[in-house]
Amino acid sequence: MPFSIRKGVLHSQDAAVTQVPSPNHSGAFRSPPRLIVMHYTAGGSAASSASWLANPAAGASAHLVIGRDGAIIQCVNLERRAWHAGRSAWQGLSDLNSHAIGIELANRGPLIWSPQGWCDASGTTIPAVEAAHRHGGPVRGWEVYPEAQITAAIAVTRALAETYPIHEIVGHDDIAPGRKLDPGPAFDMPAFRTQVLGASLRARVTASSLRVRSGPGLDHPVLRALPRGTPVEVTERHRDWIAIAPGQWVFAEHVA
Repeated sequence: MPFSIRKGVLHSQDAAVTQVPSPNHSGAFRSPPRLIVMHYTAGGSAASSASWLANPAAGASAHLVIGRDGAIIQCVNLERRAWHAGRSAWQGLSDLNSHAIGIELANRGPLIWSPQGWCDASGTTIPAVEAAHRHGGPVRGWEVYPEAQITAAIAVTRALAETYPIHEIVGHDDIAPGRKLDPGPAFDMPAFRTQVLGASLRARVTASSLRVRSGPGLDHPVLRALPRGTPVEVTERHRDWIAIAPGQWVFAEHVA
């Protein structure tokens, strides 16, 4: 399922994915997006959610909406700021709309219990994961994310990480805790991050002194230096840089 990005438009093979343009966006990113924020739509089909996001009355948008079958709809050009994050903060950044690409997964989120099982608002029984949200609340049912949807999301997010300096994938509930619940307990964020950005591994510093920077590049501030032999855990990779902790990056050539 190869994807590519041309002038901010997502392509599958040689054709642009389905476009449902939303007017709900701001200007271009002032600097390339550094994060991806995962959401659920809390609704039915991807098409109905994209149609709502294309309505000025929605006051919200996302760059991409991915259906349960893996079909993808683009609502906002990937080089412009969509309105998906709201009041938000992460690792010293605020207003994540200015720093992140937003992906909506067609998913109802929390469900309603009935004698027939976990249901949506119409009474239709829905495959569910039973769990409490990590930020609190009761144990309840959350709609399962189908394999086809997750597979498509991984492939798309990999393409984004290859095109932009993406160094973290977070949930809406990470950047707006207490205000948002998506993508919720049914979404395995650690596994998703590993599939996209690479698995965690243990290594040691091989340089006599290795500078740790706040982001994947020489333009990011130096936080500290690690001496030769220091053990580190590699959690993410972006081109020639690797993360050893949230917001802490080193040049990969000097770690083995």
